[in-house]
Amino acid sequence: MEKYICATLDLSKSLSNFCSEVTKCLELTNITEWNGQNFKEREGKIREFALILAGQCIAILLYNLSQSQLANQAAMNQTRGWGDGNMQRHGYRRRQILTVGNVLVTLKLPYMVRRKSTSTTKNKILTQGFCPLLKWLGMSDGLTPLIWSTVAQYGAITSSFEAACTTLKGWGINLSLKRIERLTDIPHFKM
Repeated sequence: MEKYICATLDLSKSLSNFCSEVTKCLELTNITEWNGQNFKEREGKIREFALILAGQCIAILLYNLSQSQLANQAAMNQTRGWGDGNMQRHGYRRRQILTVGNVLVTLKLPYMVRRKSTSTTKNKILTQGFCPLLKWLGMSDGLTPLIWSTVAQYGAITSSFEAACTTLKGWGINLSLKRIERLTDIPHFKM
């Protein structure tokens, strides 16, 4: 599986790609040479293409949410308490979110910062902010909640981060060892 697959944001194109690739896997060629290993390879390819299609669908859903004024307003309302009332809009930021199948979607989202006053100066200092939509939906780490919980699960139950990395790749999640380690760091756990 490729490192990352860019979201097409086009359901018809994604379905067409899926149909094209899976149709090849369904062809009955060289049947006399088939064995369990050949079948397993085709089975793995079909699963891979299905995961990519699922990721493309999730990317469309995320994009539609990011474009929805109602969703963005709900996100701002739900995350209002994060800034102790000192939040202000600070333009837009591009954020990438990884979905199943290693599909990466880039979203342009409203960005909020916390204004912090110092007692010695009258100047306001802008501190690190966040995208309300991502915080609201549990995607601040750049992963969908399903991906994050899968990483946390496999990172916690396997004997090593290398084993977790291998297992996750089999499910269409291609993350570096360092990122898996950071995401499964005990103080970081969200579950």
